[in-house]
Amino acid sequence: MMAARTPVAVRTESGRGLTTGHFPARSAVVAWAFGSTLGLLFGASSAAAAGFAPSEQVLPATTRAWVSAPDAAALRERFDHSALGKLFDEPLMQKFYDALDEQRSSIAGDRMGFGITPKELSVVSGGESAVAAVEQADGSLAGLLLVDTSGHDDAVPALLETVFKRLADRGGKKLAAPEGITAYELPPLPPRQGQPVAAEPAAPRRIAYATRPGAIIAGTSAEIVAALLPALSKQRQDSLASLEPFQVVARKCSATVPAGVATGRWYIDPLALFQAQQKSRPAPKKASKRKPTDYVEMARRNGFDCIKGAGGVVFFGEGNVDLRHNTLIYAPPTVAGGKDRYEKAARILEFPNASSLAPAPWVPGDAASWLGLQWDLPKVFRALEPLVDDMVGEQGVFDDVISSLKDDPDGPQIDVENDLIRHLGGAVMITGDHVLPFGPDCERMLIALQADDPETVAATIARSMSTEAKTRKIDVGGHVIWETVPDEPGKAARSTRVRARDDGDDDRPRGALGGDPDDAPFPNAAVAVAHGQILIASHLDILQRVLDGKSPPFAEEADYNESVEQLKGLLPGDVALRTFARTEQMVQPTYELLRNGKGPENKSLAGRLANALLTARDNPSAGLGSKKSKEPRTPRVDGTTLPEFDAIRHYFGTAGMTMQTVPEGWMFVGASLWNGTGHNRAADDTPATEPALTEPAVPEPAVPEPAVPEKASAEPAIEQEAPPEPVGAGAE
Repeated sequence: MMAARTPVAVRTESGRGLTTGHFPARSAVVAWAFGSTLGLLFGASSAAAAGFAPSEQVLPATTRAWVSAPDAAALRERFDHSALGKLFDEPLMQKFYDALDEQRSSIAGDRMGFGITPKELSVVSGGESAVAAVEQADGSLAGLLLVDTSGHDDAVPALLETVFKRLADRGGKKLAAPEGITAYELPPLPPRQGQPVAAEPAAPRRIAYATRPGAIIAGTSAEIVAALLPALSKQRQDSLASLEPFQVVARKCSATVPAGVATGRWYIDPLALFQAQQKSRPAPKKASKRKPTDYVEMARRNGFDCIKGAGGVVFFGEGNVDLRHNTLIYAPPTVAGGKDRYEKAARILEFPNASSLAPAPWVPGDAASWLGLQWDLPKVFRALEPLVDDMVGEQGVFDDVISSLKDDPDGPQIDVENDLIRHLGGAVMITGDHVLPFGPDCERMLIALQADDPETVAATIARSMSTEAKTRKIDVGGHVIWETVPDEPGKAARSTRVRARDDGDDDRPRGALGGDPDDAPFPNAAVAVAHGQILIASHLDILQRVLDGKSPPFAEEADYNESVEQLKGLLPGDVALRTFARTEQMVQPTYELLRNGKGPENKSLAGRLANALLTARDNPSAGLGSKKSKEPRTPRVDGTTLPEFDAIRHYFGTAGMTMQTVPEGWMFVGASLWNGTGHNRAADDTPATEPALTEPAVPEPAVPEPAVPEKASAEPAIEQEAPPEPVGAGAE
């Protein structure tokens, strides 16, 4: 459930904005911590002698989120030579950047955290800049900004004078504060455009400032600033750096960073941060009939407190290594010995390393992305039981649902665990791509689950799908495909979604099935068992491409193997996760829709994220996940100012990542490769000229699927018998 959001926009010294979007107002300090950091990383001057100890030694142990740039100027210099840095300076993008700036000004107003812009900070910064979210005594969050002003102290008074005048112009009132601290109270912010008015009036905002030789400190209250000041001159014992999770993360992630390379560093304590966010949320004016679900406590009950912390380093590399990151999720085993690392539902987080994690021969070589993960699916299935029961709010619901699938005379009558789950293996693959022409539904995804007994699995799926409404059976080269056919508007299909406790269906029996079919992630899904896998596709055409086997194997592509070899050198040994993406193919569908004014129609994950930043709901009451949330959104930025994608294609390369299960948890290493001229592999599915943004042509009645010439596949033979009547169609 999302509260009103606070925009945080950052403008770099070069004049281009790095915008982080909108964060929940109840945790605006977290927005400051991660939003303002972008500007801090790229807006500081060269480092001189440190004005204070490293910020991790100054901040308290109750710090829940932290981001730091120890040498922001050097990091900015490396950024400027990266593909992303050059894209931000691309003249052809200036009109769009100007539109983003205008959007920021119109919707952000004075929401900028701490009242200081990154450009202003660049005038006074002489070393480290850091931001943090700190848990206070009452459990709520406060924000802190630390700026090393070594060598620039003479410019600090003028900066603060400008800031104080700006606060006064915005209705700020000076507050009484301890000596050496200046504090202001600002009027509450109005609701952001497209957001409903909160039931409880927003509280005034407070910002406090203090200076010391070589340092500026700003915070969301005078108390949090006063509490930090002694640590600037006297080493504290209860610092962020004193925490074991922080120490392990810092040690593991810095071990392979080249000497002298400028980095950005970050760390969070996930559950403590989320709990403090909940505490920071204003109490509702009208109490709910139901007790709000405490998802943090739920996570702890189910063993997910095994995750003690997470963090890493980010830096821009040399040569064709454009960007690197090292990340560690610190989650040491909670079970001593035995075959399980964790307890309860947290057993789903066990990912064994493997020596042969690579794309299968049937993965199309021209796909946009591929992911491989080692995951014991039978163990995952059984580990979900306590979590599902807890989410629904009643013990035994998970087993009741499984039993209903087996015993319900109107259901598929399959033993899910024995006829399906126990025959699955320990590998998952996900392939992503798109088809032409670009449109709201042009992106494709295929998920492959290893099947150790394909015949039994195929028979189980056939029994299940034959009872589903609106499915058809298709034969493609001897392979059986079950395709979901979209329902007619207003006609609901049978769904197996279990309703959670907040849905309000108190009269529904335990294990009852139901839900909105529009909520399905793949409303046009196609399923087949082939190549020793259960293949679950978002659309029929990508499944056909996999089955026809006409594309060269993904594993033989030169760009993929270049990425793999690079990552093997950075994280040697067996791994549990490997990913690879051709970034131009990943970005272009969303880019083309935005450029053609159809961004709000984008149905992909990337498109939805872009919509969250660049559009507003026409209906302010459209909450996340509600029917109204699917209503059209209004663009805030004119995407038609974007240049043709071919003009910026050369800024995109490839990106890969590996993850290794280690005694401390999970170690991730990622690298983006760029040779200065763009991706050197010709995209088979991307035309050299600007594509027309049109919907696929309506096929002739005798042709079951629209042809996609760029990625053609054989037309399937459709069995003529009519699908079975829906079971429980239209029932809630």
